[in-house]
Amino acid sequence: MPLSGIRVIDLGRVIAGPLGPMLLGDMGADVIKVETGQGDMLRQQAPSFSKNMGGYFATANRNKRSLHVDLRKPGGDKLLRALMASADVVVENFHPGIFDTMGFTDEVLERDFPHLVVARLSAFGDVGPMGHRSGVDQLVQGYSGLMSITGSPETGPTRSGVAISDVMGGLCNTIGILGALMERQRSGRGQVVRTSLLEATMSMLTVQAGKYFASGQDPVAEGNHHPSIAPYGLFKTSDGQIQIMVSRGEDFRRFAEFCGRPEWLVDERFANGASRSINKNAMRDVVAEAMVEKSTDQWLEFLMENDIPHGPVLSIKEAFDSAQAKALGMTLDMTAGDGTDISVPRFPWRFARTPAKVRHPPPQIGEHTEEILAEVGLGDDEEVREALLWRK
Repeated sequence: MPLSGIRVIDLGRVIAGPLGPMLLGDMGADVIKVETGQGDMLRQQAPSFSKNMGGYFATANRNKRSLHVDLRKPGGDKLLRALMASADVVVENFHPGIFDTMGFTDEVLERDFPHLVVARLSAFGDVGPMGHRSGVDQLVQGYSGLMSITGSPETGPTRSGVAISDVMGGLCNTIGILGALMERQRSGRGQVVRTSLLEATMSMLTVQAGKYFASGQDPVAEGNHHPSIAPYGLFKTSDGQIQIMVSRGEDFRRFAEFCGRPEWLVDERFANGASRSINKNAMRDVVAEAMVEKSTDQWLEFLMENDIPHGPVLSIKEAFDSAQAKALGMTLDMTAGDGTDISVPRFPWRFARTPAKVRHPPPQIGEHTEEILAEVGLGDDEEVREALLWRK
């Protein structure tokens, strides 16, 4: 597997922190999830597969082994340092400053663990006026500008349907880790890699940020329609709804004819893609009037015959039950250590030679404590054992 031989110590919590280590584990890394207190708080988040196995938790914690220890005790600190000495990567998303107060400043990390890639993930970053603040996904969606362009003029700012800032933070964290591991092959040295939910989300603004920087105009929420291309969005039919994108000139000609609106082809407002963009609201209005005159099946037949991009809006259930998702194998079925059957979304890539696979279902809390202690030579250390929260 691509990352076989790489060991990752996962000190992450909730979604953003644990997501990256899980993806590294999917690619073959040995991921040790270090849990303290009652364990990752998402273990208790309903709905649950079983006790301590919340559905949220399961989606971010496969391909990991779990160790349950009190890091505040001397034995817990000793164990963590032994794990870090044996590892290639450490991931943490504690409140800003906590990892430092635990004794792991950048200077200490470089001195004592020069081989380590240490990924430090926060909500708003560790500098600036908000560098000391904790934060959660929706707050970052709001602070980043993302919520201002999500939703419609009628709804006002709207959060994303998934914890997109958490997910983007986890993905960007993963990319940074992989980059640092590649650089380590050349230099032989690890390094600290910082990112935050805010940095990840603002970098994701891409074309909307480009629109602002190029024009000076603040983008606004456009609902279910593209901010620049028209017609491109969700439209009602006589018996349902469908999404379309009609951007190419020849596509627009055939579309106008099928709609029974040949006048669009001589209307200067709709003469080309640029003019349709400038007059996008007028374009949307007349397309909406035409779309409701035909059934969804009539539209599907025309759009498929002419290879014009289109598609439905599926529910989560419908998406996972779809023929395409089944062909891609988008559902991973696993059995946890307590015998509970668990299903989660599959990893997002398909390697030709070294496929990702499930080696460990999401772990029970502390499930692998004894074997991990043995691997770092601390199975009989009384100070370490006194710090354990897991018991046989």
